[in-house]
Amino acid sequence: MVYITAEDSHDVTAKVISISKDRKSRKTFNAMDWLARLVTHIPGRYEQTVRYYGWYSNKSRGMRKKANQNDNIPAVIPNEMFSKEFGQSWARLIQKIYAVDPLICPKCQGQMRIISFISNSR
Repeated sequence: MVYITAEDSHDVTAKVISISKDRKSRKTFNAMDWLARLVTHIPGRYEQTVRYYGWYSNKSRGMRKKANQNDNIPAVIPNEMFSKEFGQSWARLIQKIYAVDPLICPKCQGQMRIISFISNSR
């Protein structure tokens, strides 16, 4: 991107020249027009701009919907708990997110159990 001041321009207007990454094309803008285009990308006050990429993008979700693929992530441990117990099921949530059972030993595949909790960091 190159900025040309009004004094250096032959028609006495400030300009911005935008050069593509491959350096094959370039666009010339009036400085105020370029600034107006730049400002359109800034969200308004109390607004957020969220862009989704990859799995969560609109295109990917639309393609999965057309193919009738189910977006639900299956849980290995079924959810048969009440809402209060549901929030305390850390093992089920870890298993759902990381697809591993945190209560199975990775070396011997035996059942692990909790023997203590650290309740104070001092």
